Amino acid sequence: MKKIKILLAPNSYKECADSVEVSKLFEKYLNVNNNFEIFKYPISDGGDGFLDVLSYNNELINITYSITTPYDKSKFDCNIGYDKKNKIIYIESAKILGLQLIPQDKRHPIYLNSKGLGELLDQIKKSVIKKEININKVVIGVGGTGTNDLGLGLCSVFGMKLVDIYGKETEIIPEYYPNTDKILWSKPDLPFIIESIIDVNNPLLGNCGATYLFAEQKGATKEDIRLLEIGFNKIINILKNNKLRISTNLLSGAGGGLAAGLSLFFDAECISSFNNLRVNKNLTKLTEQADYVITGEGIFDKTSLLGKGASAVIEISANLHKKIFLCCGQIEKDSIKLLAKNIFPIEMNEKTIDNKYKKYFEEEVKIACNKIINLISD
Repeated sequence: MKKIKILLAPNSYKECADSVEVSKLFEKYLNVNNNFEIFKYPISDGGDGFLDVLSYNNELINITYSITTPYDKSKFDCNIGYDKKNKIIYIESAKILGLQLIPQDKRHPIYLNSKGLGELLDQIKKSVIKKEININKVVIGVGGTGTNDLGLGLCSVFGMKLVDIYGKETEIIPEYYPNTDKILWSKPDLPFIIESIIDVNNPLLGNCGATYLFAEQKGATKEDIRLLEIGFNKIINILKNNKLRISTNLLSGAGGGLAAGLSLFFDAECISSFNNLRVNKNLTKLTEQADYVITGEGIFDKTSLLGKGASAVIEISANLHKKIFLCCGQIEKDSIKLLAKNIFPIEMNEKTIDNKYKKYFEEEVKIACNKIINLISD
């Protein structure tokens, strides 16, 4: 009897499991059916799980640096990936600025910043100068951040200063952006170029921008969101008045404006993970071979359709006329209406109690796999 071929290409499930773990769990519970042949191709859109996916498909050396948390002066050890052969360092912003690092009572992005990422880049610079590593590029997976600071916290490590209307230097956190009058900045001389891989294709400002779409998920109140947007506009206007030639239409809202900050202040190239996945030959080849495709992420909503990883898998599968099981912790009702007929949505929240989703995640995967097995068998 010919086996049914299933491709597992999930994204990570924020604060729950990365895409490599998710693939293994789906494989475990689908393998109870001996009629299935399983292919695994875990994906990342630059957010949670970016490093794990890269390590799964590439030979990376793990390096650890101690940096500051986004919410106070405490330190923690952060891992990065070193591709010695190609002279590239890979960084996952979610491991440095992500919600999993920020206690619930500290999740107020108006008081948080990206200083830790700046410390990391500075230490990498020193390691290059000391010839401990040999690189020419740093690639940052931008996404899954709990911060919304336009990357200015990162810049503070390299000498950026904000001055208010009274001529007083202020702390570089979004709370003070609306009162900023001057920005003092000189681009540092780094021994590597920076490239950012973004998880969403949305602008920095406006109703579809970084703040209005994502700040609430990070713990911002409605008043915080209003002030964050005012602050971002103030910073951008100051840069324009200083004759820095920028187009706000080209600034990415990914990572709470982190991608925009990297572009503005470090000339970083911004690359869409969605476009990368769409033209990924290995992913396309495996999709062609599969009878069914399973993808998903923690929450599938209107932001998922802005270029996140699962939407790229959906597009490839749809073009190849494959049936897709979209398995997510939550699926927004309005988003379900936008899904094509070849997509079967499965919400994995049956055993979730008091938001303890991580605790029950494996059980949810098992339930989803049983549903998939029954649907394929019918």
